[in-house]
Amino acid sequence: MLNRRIRELVELARGIDPEAEVKMLEPFEGEDAVLELRVAPEKSDEVYETMLERSTQIWWDDGFEIVVLVHEKKPETVKGE
Repeated sequence: MLNRRIRELVELARGIDPEAEVKMLEPFEGEDAVLELRVAPEKSDEVYETMLERSTQIWWDDGFEIVVLVHEKKPETVKGE
């Protein structure tokens, strides 16, 4: 069930930003899972709000504490500039 909820969060994030980078981290202090997302800067607020809302609902419904860290991807530098 935990893996299903993690996949659900990843699918939600990629529904907003298909290029989202996903990394699983070791839980810090007893969380069930820690998920790190790197998304396009223009999508970060939407992804953050969606992850906060859904991870809170998962906690209420299933009791899983899934921490989702949302970071903006750094713009890639263009070679030759």
